Amino acid sequence: MIKILLTLLLFCTCAVAEAKFEVKNASRTYDVLIEVEKCENKICEGKVSFTLFKKGSRVPFQVFHLDDTSFMLGDNDKPSVNVTRLYDEQSAVSFSDYNFDNIEDLSLCDGTNGGYGMPSYQIYLFSGRANRFIHSAAFSELSQEGRLGMFERDVRRKILRTSSKSGCCLHMTEEFVVVNNRPKKVLEIEEDATIANEKKIKITTRRLVNGRWRKTVRYVPRVRQ
Repeated sequence: MIKILLTLLLFCTCAVAEAKFEVKNASRTYDVLIEVEKCENKICEGKVSFTLFKKGSRVPFQVFHLDDTSFMLGDNDKPSVNVTRLYDEQSAVSFSDYNFDNIEDLSLCDGTNGGYGMPSYQIYLFSGRANRFIHSAAFSELSQEGRLGMFERDVRRKILRTSSKSGCCLHMTEEFVVVNNRPKKVLEIEEDATIANEKKIKITTRRLVNGRWRKTVRYVPRVRQ
C-alpha cells in the first residue's frame, strides 16, 4: 500500500511540475515549443528546452537546452514573447535582429543572472551559411554581469544599449555598435548621485572617438522627490 501511495505521489508531482507551451506568435518564420521543468503561481523555472519548427512543419528545425530559465505567465497562462520592458515584463523567448543584418536572431532566457535578479539571456545569431542559429557569447554577455535584463535596440542608429546600476544612486548606460558580428562599446554614461549632501548629480561620459576614449564631466541639479 505504501509503495502504491509513493508511486502515485511521484506521478502527481511530475505531472504538476512539467509544463509545455506552444508559441506561434513570436516569429514570422518559426513556431516554438517550450518544455520547462516546473511552473508554480505563474512563474516557470528550472531546466528548459526550446524547440523551433519552421511554420507549417512538424519536423524540428533546431533544439536548445538550457540548465535554467525564469519567466512569468500572462493572464492567458502563456509565456510572453518579444517583450523586454526594463524593471517589468521580459520574455522567455524573443526573435529580433540583434546584429542589424535584416535577419531574425534569437534570445532565450537562461535565468536571473542579471543585476538585482533581473532576467538574463543567451543570444543566438542566425547564420545563413550554416542555416541555423549560432550561439554568441559576446552578445549574450550584454544581458549578464549585473546588467538590468535584455539590452535595447536603436534600429535607426544601429546601436545596442545596456543599463546597470549600483544601489539607488549610481546608474550606468552603455552603447555598442556591431562590428564583424560582435558588439563593440563606443559610449558609457555614468550618473553618480552618491555624494552625501550634494545638490548635483555628476555625469561622466566616455566616448570612443577615432579609436581613443574621450572623457567629459558635467553636473546637473538633483531633482528631489
